[in-house]
Amino acid sequence: MSKTKSVLLLFFAFAFHAFAQSPDNVTIKVAIVDQALNLKNVPKFVFTVRKPNDPAFAERRVSTAFDGTAALSLPQGDYVVKSERPVVFENRSFTWEVPLTVATASGFTLELSNDNASIVAVPVNSNGQASPRRVSEAAELFPTLRNGVVTVEGVLGAGTGFIFDKRGLVLTNQHVISETTEIRVRFDRNTAVKARLVAVDVERDLAVLQVNLEAFPASLVLKIAEARSGEPPLFEGENVFTIGSPLHQEKILTAGIVSKLEERAIISDISFSAGNSGGPLFNALGEVVGVTTFNVKGKDGTGLAGIVRIEESAALIAKAREVAATKGTPSAELLPNIPEGIFPVETIKTALSAKDFPTKQYLSDVKDYQIKFMTPVYKFYAIEKDRIDSLKIRDKRNKQKGVSADMFRDLRYWSEYAGELLPVVDILALPETTPTGKSMLLSAATNLTIGYSTPFDLKYKADFAEMRLTCDGAEVTPLRRSKTEINRDLQNYYKTRKRYTYAGVYTYPYELFAPGRCREMKLQVFSEENIEQPITTIVTDVVKNRVWTDFADFRNQVGVTRIAGRKP
Repeated sequence: MSKTKSVLLLFFAFAFHAFAQSPDNVTIKVAIVDQALNLKNVPKFVFTVRKPNDPAFAERRVSTAFDGTAALSLPQGDYVVKSERPVVFENRSFTWEVPLTVATASGFTLELSNDNASIVAVPVNSNGQASPRRVSEAAELFPTLRNGVVTVEGVLGAGTGFIFDKRGLVLTNQHVISETTEIRVRFDRNTAVKARLVAVDVERDLAVLQVNLEAFPASLVLKIAEARSGEPPLFEGENVFTIGSPLHQEKILTAGIVSKLEERAIISDISFSAGNSGGPLFNALGEVVGVTTFNVKGKDGTGLAGIVRIEESAALIAKAREVAATKGTPSAELLPNIPEGIFPVETIKTALSAKDFPTKQYLSDVKDYQIKFMTPVYKFYAIEKDRIDSLKIRDKRNKQKGVSADMFRDLRYWSEYAGELLPVVDILALPETTPTGKSMLLSAATNLTIGYSTPFDLKYKADFAEMRLTCDGAEVTPLRRSKTEINRDLQNYYKTRKRYTYAGVYTYPYELFAPGRCREMKLQVFSEENIEQPITTIVTDVVKNRVWTDFADFRNQVGVTRIAGRKP
């Protein structure tokens, strides 16, 4: 045998021995779960393997095969597996930087998947191409988590809640549903149902409602955060976000950071309004860690948000689940919705610019109450009347000086975002005032004795409880039921005092007032003093025609034709 051949044989023998002694002991598999929950292998995916704090280890660059797997041999030790570039799939970008510990020489598999990836939404332009712009992790989670968040509508206002149990249990703030006889839960703009109150914790300002999730098949049960492997559900300084419904908007994403963790509360710089009350606070993983409840504001308007820690709801949640197990599921019947469209601003400007505004055509006489049929036109007139009248006088006075004021400065396009220009009719029932019997007797007595009448002590005639509107005997379900607190300075003998009561504001579709729609329309108002005996009035044709006329431009704008003879 030649010397050259011997060397080659020795080389191959050594190489074979080395291969036999160092087989591939690590398999790395890369697979992504798509939005339809199908597993997709990632072929030709390139990643690097490095060993921190070991300069002697040469970084390895590996690529997966067509089945999404790669095999390699690694000595025992701690490594880091990192993707070389992102994987863009279904408008999302996936990257990995995962620790790997090889404890033995036997086989070990590391899976790179959605669970250990950093996922960022990839915006898509109008051409369907991925944009280089990126959004936050909160924005990536938002499209899914929003289906677990609902709007809670009570009579004193609206707030937010979230689904935490497959039986349709919803956690919210107690003050959102305070003094409410009918609670509504809205899944989205077109889907709302009645809710049942299951349990309340007044001290912590928490309440649990129950709804029928069959009304909204896309609904999602949110995950409540729990401590695991010595890791708390939330860190100070962690990015957090909430989803809520402020100012008639639906499911708005708001982000911030945790400023401080208290024993019972989370303090954050996240900003939210009253409509966010009762909403979930999410940690960076999209788990619920708190319930947004209150704002602490300084004199300069800035402040911090107060969130009840989710741990504080544990007892209430346990009680609610126990109660819900003994009751049937609430009705899945859908409630009527606010119609689409925005009432035209120009209609309001034209009406308010007229010399004589037909105020009386919006009013109806009812004992103890002022009843006002508030179209968007009349609503703006009632709010801005004094300022508009004053500006008209000012314009007349300063006409020759070229001075002019904007009467409609608060009626610009942004009014639609605050819900002021919805194409609906709000019926307002405002309690009237009257002198007390005692003050009337005292005034008469002093007038007879000293020739001077003392001032009356004024009070509200009644307190509003609820109202009911019927069309040819059939009750019309309102789009919204609400009560608003009224405080007025009323004369109390020789001084004034603030007096408080509630006015009722019920919202109805404008089509109800179409000519021929209701031959007889009745309005019944129930007071807290006599909830069994309503005060009834007939809505006149003058009022119905006024309302219908106000919506003429809107009907033309959206292509709505005259509706007649249809029952509610």
